[in-house]
Amino acid sequence: MKGVDYAAMNRVLLSTGALVGALVLSSAQAGSGQTPAPTVFPVAPDPPANLLALKNFLPLDPPANLKPSPPPNLAGSWLAAPYQSISMADRQGAQRGKEKDIEYQPWALQRTLSEIPPTGPEAQPEKTTDPWIRFCEPNGPLRAYAHPTRTQFMQLPDRVVMFHELMQTFRIIRLNSKHPPLEDLDPTAWGDSIGWYENGDTFVIDTIGLNGRAWLDQMGHPMTTKAHIIERYTLTAEKMLTVRRTIDDPGAYLKPIEHTITLRQSTVAFMQVPWNCSVRDNTYFTETLLNDALPAAK
Repeated sequence: MKGVDYAAMNRVLLSTGALVGALVLSSAQAGSGQTPAPTVFPVAPDPPANLLALKNFLPLDPPANLKPSPPPNLAGSWLAAPYQSISMADRQGAQRGKEKDIEYQPWALQRTLSEIPPTGPEAQPEKTTDPWIRFCEPNGPLRAYAHPTRTQFMQLPDRVVMFHELMQTFRIIRLNSKHPPLEDLDPTAWGDSIGWYENGDTFVIDTIGLNGRAWLDQMGHPMTTKAHIIERYTLTAEKMLTVRRTIDDPGAYLKPIEHTITLRQSTVAFMQVPWNCSVRDNTYFTETLLNDALPAAK
C-alpha cells in the first residue's frame, strides 16, 4: 500500500510477539512455582537509550570530491591471521580495559570487563559469554577476520560481493551509492554497506545499520547500533591486502578506534575448510570434551 512504512510495521509485530511470548512464559512460571533460569551472561549495563541522537565522529557517506578510480584486482583467496584485540597497543589482549588507544564510555568499559573470553590471556572457554559460541551470532564485518579463514571478492560494475569461509556467509557492498537514514534500516549482523575505489589500489567499505550483537574481537569489546565501520583494503606491491579499519561508535567509545590487519593470498582452495557454527555441536563439545579436560575442583 502506498505510504505504508513496512519496516516500522515489522518492528512493531516482532516487538509485540516477543512481549506476548514473555508474558506467557512468565505466567506459566508463576503458575508452576518455578523461578526463571539464570542468564548465561554476567550482569552488565546496556548501551544508552538515546543512541539515535548521538552524532558519529566521521561522515557516513563517500567523500564529496571523490575522483573516479580504476578498481584494484582483488581476485584470489585471502587468508586472515588471528588476533585477540582490536587494540593496536594490545593485540594479544593482555591489558583489557586499560588499552592506551581505546577510550571507553563508562558502560562499555563495564561491559567489556564483565565478558568472559573464549581465548587469550583471560580465557575461560567453559564459561565464555561469547555470543558466537553461545548462540552462533554472526561475527560481522570486523571479527570475521579474527580467525584464520579465507575471504574472496567478486567485483561487479555496481557492487562487490564478499564471501567468507567463516560460517559460509556473504556480504553485498553497493558501489557509488549512499546509505538510507539509519532510522529506516532494520539492524542486521552485517549492516548496510556501500563502497568505492580510490587511487587505483584501494577498495573502501562504509557500513552502518549493525545490530550491535557481535563482539568487535575475541576479548569482548562491544559495539552498538550506532556503530559506523570504515574498511580500507589496499593492494600492496607484495600482493598483500592491508586492511585499515576504523570503528566510529559514539555509543560505546569516546573517539574512533583504528585497527590494521594484513591478508595474504592462500594456496588452499576456497571453501575447502569452511568454518561452521552449531549450537548443538558447541554444547556437545563443552559437555563431553571441554568439561572433562578441566582440572578437578579443590
